[in-house]
Amino acid sequence: MAYQPVFPLALQPAASALLGAMTASALAPAQQGFRVTVQGESLSAPARLYCSPSELRALIEQAAGDSRTLALCLGTRHWDGHVREECLRRLISTDRPWVAPFFVQLLGEYVIEIVEVIAEAVRLATVQDLCGFARENPKFMALTRQRATSYWDCYFRRRFGSLQTYPAIAVLNAIDVMARSQ
Repeated sequence: MAYQPVFPLALQPAASALLGAMTASALAPAQQGFRVTVQGESLSAPARLYCSPSELRALIEQAAGDSRTLALCLGTRHWDGHVREECLRRLISTDRPWVAPFFVQLLGEYVIEIVEVIAEAVRLATVQDLCGFARENPKFMALTRQRATSYWDCYFRRRFGSLQTYPAIAVLNAIDVMARSQ
C-alpha cells in the first residue's frame, strides 16, 4: 500500500514540503509504514524512504527548526541503515513528542547498532515523551516488543543470553515501568 502521509496539524506544512522534495528524488515509491497517535493527533510514517542519501542530507541541512527535526525523523525511515543511524544520532536530544514514535519503531528493527544508540540515549535522557507515547499507543508498543523479541531470537540470542538483556527489550521494559508508575 502506498504511503499516506498524516501528521499533526502543526507539522503538516513542513511535512508536505519535505515529502514533496523527497518524492521528487525518490528511487522508488514509499510504502505505508506505521500509524500512531501523538498527543491525540495521528501521525504516519513510511516503511522506508528510497531517496538518495545525498539528497536527503541536503534537505536536512537546508531545513531549520521543526522542519529539520521532521526531516531527520523521516531519515530514520531511510533504506540505508547508516543514514538511519546518522539521523537518529542527530535526534537524540530532541524533546518534541512527535519524535518518540520514530525512536520506538527503530527498537523493533534488526540493526543492533541503532538499537544500542537508543539504549544509551534512554539512559542519559528523560523518557517522559516515550512514556506518554507508550500509554497512547499500546498496540504499537506490543507489536514493537514482538518484533524485537523475534530479532533477538533469530539473530542475537548468542550475544544476549537472556531476552531481558537484549537492549531493545531493556528499553521497552524501562518505558513500560516508567509509564505505569506515572
